[in-house]
Amino acid sequence: MSRPTFQANAFQDTLLGLEFTPDPDRPADLFSRACAEEFAHMRLDRFGYLLAQVFEPNVLLEAALLTDLPYESVADLSHRPTESMTRLAELADQAADLPVVAVVNVASALISVSRFDIAARLLVDAYSRATTPREAFEAAMLSFVVTNRRDDGTDSPRQFHRMRTAAETREVPDNRVLDACSQAVVWYLKRKELPESEYRWFLDTGTRLAEARDRLDPGAVSSWYRALAMVPAAEGSAATTRRYMEYAREAAEDTMARRPRAYETHFLKTYHESSLKEHMYLTRDLDRAEEAGRALIALDPSWAPSYGELAEAYVVFGRTEQAAELYEQAVAAGPPYVGHHMLRAARCHQRAGNTHRALTLHRDLSHLAPHDEDVLRTGLDLARDLADGDSRAHFEAALERIKTGSARHRGMDGEDR
Repeated sequence: MSRPTFQANAFQDTLLGLEFTPDPDRPADLFSRACAEEFAHMRLDRFGYLLAQVFEPNVLLEAALLTDLPYESVADLSHRPTESMTRLAELADQAADLPVVAVVNVASALISVSRFDIAARLLVDAYSRATTPREAFEAAMLSFVVTNRRDDGTDSPRQFHRMRTAAETREVPDNRVLDACSQAVVWYLKRKELPESEYRWFLDTGTRLAEARDRLDPGAVSSWYRALAMVPAAEGSAATTRRYMEYAREAAEDTMARRPRAYETHFLKTYHESSLKEHMYLTRDLDRAEEAGRALIALDPSWAPSYGELAEAYVVFGRTEQAAELYEQAVAAGPPYVGHHMLRAARCHQRAGNTHRALTLHRDLSHLAPHDEDVLRTGLDLARDLADGDSRAHFEAALERIKTGSARHRGMDGEDR
């Protein structure tokens, strides 16, 4: 049974090499464009390295797997396929001799391509050498991003306290303090990554700063109101949620008008993502959810997760076959989250009674996640039900291989197996 192959896309190239080759047949997604542009124009002498989006370590693992590269060589920067990645690796090696502002920027670049372990090491050094509140704030902010993505936020309380301490000196720009406030609100409401007393401080501070939003960067304002909208959403207040979301949309459009680049377009993209969730879980309005999802895809048609976001909405509203179709489009678009989208597509097909297609997808998944017992057992059950002898033998052999394994492995949904 042959292993499935996937055509590389700009995202995969960017994650592995911090640059991509333009392909007129497969336009680059917004993240790849923003990420590559930011590194190409990086300045080491001032703060301001922009992170369009930050992924989890599993995304880098998937990229390595899809290209048959040893994950360790990718994660530790031994694999340097481009001039950009060579430059980043050399800067990381020289970090001890760089000023704090430069180290923070190098760590930002590392985080942008999910090299968290190296970034974490650099940030410990940066914080210990910080001599100004701004230096301490920026090192703490990035340290929060690392622990949030790599360690499920175990060190978030300490990093938010450090950010608050620096912010209280009034020597950190208001835009950056507002960014921290947005993160605090989001991650307190999502999984309580900071104490309630700290959350209240950031919530009150962000609310105060936003009162003078005309003098703030509209990108920071957009992020703030998307975060703030989660507060009334959690209380079931649709009207207040929508009002804050409109503020977020207006600010996103403002920042795009001022700087029409890939990075700024992300603010409108995340507005559509949040709107989709709003109508999935708060208003329960399928038409408006679908409208947000289609706008999301139209804004960044090469981005696989956008198809997955709308597919998730179809699942919530019971449109299983439409969801399966969208998840398959996400798989066809390529990484990130190929395995996740494939698993979701397989589940939708199975629920809709398309068992032959579900089996095919589980066979492909068994190559991407050879240690995921749930995937293998479901595939085996499907093979038995369909009396597919070859597939049955394949899954039985795969399960036998992992029977004696003692290591814990991460499944396609991100769960430890």
